[in-house]
Formats: sequence, C-alpha cells, structure tokens
Amino acid sequence: MQNGWDTELIERCRKGDSNAFRQLVDNYQGMVYVFAFRMLCNEEDTKDVVQETFIKVWRNLSKYNTALKFTTWLYKITANCCYDHLRKGRQRKQHVEIDQVKHVCEQMLQSNMEQKIINEDLAAVISQLTHQLTPKQKLVFTLKELEGFEVNEISTITDLSPEKIKSNLYLARKNIREQLEKM
Repeated sequence: MQNGWDTELIERCRKGDSNAFRQLVDNYQGMVYVFAFRMLCNEEDTKDVVQETFIKVWRNLSKYNTALKFTTWLYKITANCCYDHLRKGRQRKQHVEIDQVKHVCEQMLQSNMEQKIINEDLAAVISQLTHQLTPKQKLVFTLKELEGFEVNEISTITDLSPEKIKSNLYLARKNIREQLEKM
C-alpha cells in the first residue's frame, strides 16, 4: 500500500493526467536513479535506464496492481531495465583495478579514522567489487545489501524464488569475500 497522495496521483495518471505523472516522476526519480546507478555504475547508462523505467511506468500504469506497494512495482521495473541493460552488454565495461582497491584498503587500515568513515570506504570498495558479479548476482546483492530489501520483497521485484535469491546472494558474497581476501 502507498500513501493516499500516491494513490491519488496514480489514479490521475491512469486517466491520462500528464501533470500528475510529472509529480510522480519528481517524487520517485531520485530513488530510481540511486538504485540504477548502484547497478550500472555509469551516469549515462543510468540516465537511460531511469528514462526507460518511467516510460514503462507510464505505459503500464493501467496494469499496476494497487495491492502491491508502488515502490516495489517501481523497483521491479527498474531492476528489469537494469538487468536487461547488463545482460545485453550495453554497459561500458568497468574495470576495477585491484591495485586501486588494495590502495584504498591499505589507507583504511593505516589510518585511525572514525569507524563510520572506515565503513563508508569499505562500502565503496564492495560496491566497486560488484562490477565483477554476474548480472543476476549483482541485482540480488544490490537489492539485499545496498538497498536493504528482505528476501520476500526481492522475490517480488525479481520474480526469482527465495532459493534462487539465496543461492545468488551466497555466490555474490563468496565472490566479493574472495576478492577482498586477495587484497
């Protein structure tokens, strides 16, 4: 369920109100952009996926089931767009230099910064390491570890069974752990 304001906007959009759709885009564009950027790590590709996502939302709003949270449905569309983008290989390859990641880790270990800064740096390193995951592993890992979704909601977003999600999550974590150990 979404709040009453979203419900009203969605109903107005379904009736063809482009101003209501503009408001819906304004409300959720940031969320879609952040998630897409985490998946694609490329600004141009992210902008393309955000635009593609909202085009699909506009075209399919009549099919939206109001029993599902709007944000979950929006994440599902965004995830599918990102996944398709990754699978089709349209994303420019992002090469993570192991030496560069190693340098960041060494700096983290040598300094006496506050724990928060260390955690932020480690999160940045892990985010960089996700580039080497398969598209499905990256999608599941991003939704669980970076976006904070539970397995049942990831299942709704991705149409993967909880077992497939757990398997892909296990492989993603294992891959990242192995890369960190090499450093």
